[in-house]
Amino acid sequence: MENFFGPAGRLAGIFPSFEYRKQQADLAEEVRQTLLGGPGEVLAAEAPPGVGKTFALLIPAMLEAAASGKKILFLTAGIPLQEQLILKDLPALNRVLGLSLPFGLLKGKGNYACLVRAAEASESGRGGFLSFGDGGAASMLITQWLETTETGDLSELHLPPDSPAVAAVAASSRACLGFRCPFKDRCFSRKAFREAQDWSVVVANYHLFFSYLLGAGKPFPVSCDILICDEAHRIPEAARSSMAMSVSADDFSRLLRHRAVSGGASLLEHGSSAGRIAALSGEIRQETARFFDLLEVKVPAKKASFTGPCEELRYQQAVVSEKVLELLRLFAPLVDEQDEPDPGQSAAAVWAEELRRVRYALQWCTEVKNYPSWAYWKEGRSLASAPAAPFAELADSFLSGAPDSIFFMSATLTAGGKWDYWMRETKIEPTRFFIAGSPFDLAGQMEILVVDTGMDVMNPAYDDTVCSVIEKLVESNGGSTLVLLSSLRLLGKAAGTLRRKERSYTVLVQGELPRSDLLKMFREDRTSVLIGSASFREGVDIPGDGLTQVIIDRIPFPHPGDPLVQARNALEGSAAFSRTILPEAKMLLKQAAGRLIRSREDRGRVAIIDGRVLQRRDWNIPAALPQVKYRRLVVSSNLAAKSVAPAGSV
Repeated sequence: MENFFGPAGRLAGIFPSFEYRKQQADLAEEVRQTLLGGPGEVLAAEAPPGVGKTFALLIPAMLEAAASGKKILFLTAGIPLQEQLILKDLPALNRVLGLSLPFGLLKGKGNYACLVRAAEASESGRGGFLSFGDGGAASMLITQWLETTETGDLSELHLPPDSPAVAAVAASSRACLGFRCPFKDRCFSRKAFREAQDWSVVVANYHLFFSYLLGAGKPFPVSCDILICDEAHRIPEAARSSMAMSVSADDFSRLLRHRAVSGGASLLEHGSSAGRIAALSGEIRQETARFFDLLEVKVPAKKASFTGPCEELRYQQAVVSEKVLELLRLFAPLVDEQDEPDPGQSAAAVWAEELRRVRYALQWCTEVKNYPSWAYWKEGRSLASAPAAPFAELADSFLSGAPDSIFFMSATLTAGGKWDYWMRETKIEPTRFFIAGSPFDLAGQMEILVVDTGMDVMNPAYDDTVCSVIEKLVESNGGSTLVLLSSLRLLGKAAGTLRRKERSYTVLVQGELPRSDLLKMFREDRTSVLIGSASFREGVDIPGDGLTQVIIDRIPFPHPGDPLVQARNALEGSAAFSRTILPEAKMLLKQAAGRLIRSREDRGRVAIIDGRVLQRRDWNIPAALPQVKYRRLVVSSNLAAKSVAPAGSV
C-alpha cells in the first residue's frame, strides 16, 4: 500500500494537494491483509476525521475486484457520502488505478418516478398533470422530463424534494404492483437493479439494505463478495428503523377511501358481496375511529410508552381486526396471483396487502407482547413499536449473502478505545480490529472549553443562560462557528439571540433552507455561523478558517421519557446507564467534536456548555474526546440572571 499512499506513491503523483498520512497507509494495509485472509474475515476499524478512510478502503478492494472479478457492495448511512463516492471518489480511483470498473448508486423506490402513478395523475388532470398552485409549471416539467429521462431518478428534476408534484409521481414500495404492473418492463427502479448486476462497485444505503433483509425478510437483490460498511456507527439505528411498525387512524381512512374498494366491488360478480364491501368499509371506519378515540381517553398524553396491554384497547382492536379479515375474505377472488391480472385486480391485490400490514401493526402495537425487548408507544393518534434491544437478526443480515470479506468502518466505533458498546448493539463479532490514530497534532491545533453554567436543563433560566453563553463565544470568535444543539426549542431561541441585532457575520439556521444549501453557504462564507441540531454532528467538513469553533450545548444524553430509552432501562435495569446510555453519549460527543479539525492547518476550539464533562470523573468523558488541553469556564451570576451578559462574564 505504500506504493499508493506513500510520500512518493501514486496518489502523491496525481493529486497536488495529497498529504502523506501513515495512518491511511496502515489502514489500507489492514484492509489488504483482511482480503488476503480468505472467506469469513470481518474487520472492524476506527479512523478519525482526516485519515482518508474512503480511499484506504476502496483502493485495496478495487484492486482485488479487478484481479478476481469480485463484486463490492459499499453501504453508507447518508446521502452526502453516496454522492461523493459516485461523483468524485470512484471516478478518481478508476483513473488512479488504471481501471475501468463499472459502478453505480442504488436508491430506494421512492427516489424514482412510477409510471403507473404518473399515468394516474395525468388521467385525473385536465390535459396532463394536476396543477399544484404554480400554473402547471411543475407538472409540465415532469411531463417533459418523463419523455426523455433514462433513469427516472427524481433528483434530476430541478424541483424541491417536498414538491407535491414530485410526490404525486414518486414510486412507493407499499403501492408497487410488482410483477402485476403493466409497466414492469419499463420500471425505472427495476431497471436500476438489473443494471446493478453488472456493476463491480454498488453503492447503497443501510435503509435500503435493511428494508429487504429485516423489513421484508427477503435477500438483498444484489449479491456481493466484498461488503464495505462505512458510517458503521449508524447500523443499529438503521436496522431498528427498518423493523419498526406504526399504525394511525389516517392509515385506515386512506385505505378505506382507496379506489380499490369501489373498483373491487364493481369487479365482483355477486351483488351481495359488493354490497357487503360497502357496508363493511363503513363499519371499519366507525370501529377504528372508536379505537383511536378510546386511545385518547386512556392515554391523553401526546406521547407515552406502553409497558403492558390495555384490555379495553385490546377488545376494540379485536373488533376492528375481525371486520378487516372479513373484508379481505370478500376480496380473495380478486387478489389471487394470476399470470395476466386485470389492472383492477392488481390494484386490489396491492391494496389488500397493505390492509393486512396495517391490521397486523394495530394488533402488534396493542398486544404489547414483547416489552421490554420491543418498545411500544402512542404518539398523537397513532401507535408505534420498535426493537429496543440488540437483536441477532442484525448480525445475521450481513452474512446472508455469504460475502468473503466484510468491513465495518467509522470515526466513532469505540468509547475510550473499547469496542464493547458497538459489539453489544450489533451482535457483530469481528475477526480483526484496527484503530488508527489522528494524523494531526490535535494537542497543538485545538483546545476544549468546558463551560459550567451551574444549572441543569430543568432550571427556568437554563435556555437564556445557554443562549447568552453561545452569543459571547460566537462574538469572541468573530463567527466561523458551528453550533450543535440538543433540541429544536433551544435552536430557535439561539437563532433569535444571534439575530436580534446586526452582526458582522451571517447566521444560518437549520430548517430555513435544505441542508446541502446551508452547508454550501457555510463553506463559502468564511465568517458565517451555522446553528443545527443532531443531524449536523456528521457530514460537516469545513477545513480552514471557515470553521474555528464548535459549540455543543450539553452531553447528548437521550431524553429519559423516550420510549426506547424506557424500554432499555426496563430491560437492563440499573446497568442500562453504564452499558448503553453513557457509551452512546460519548460516541455522539466524539462525533460532534470531530467536526473541528479536518487538516493540518486547522486551528480552533470545541466548547461544551456542560460542567459535568469534568465534574463527573466517574463518567470519564475526556477519555472519549481528543487528548488536548482543557479550560474550565464558570458562568457568572450576571450572565445567569440576564439574557444579555456584560463583557467579560465568561
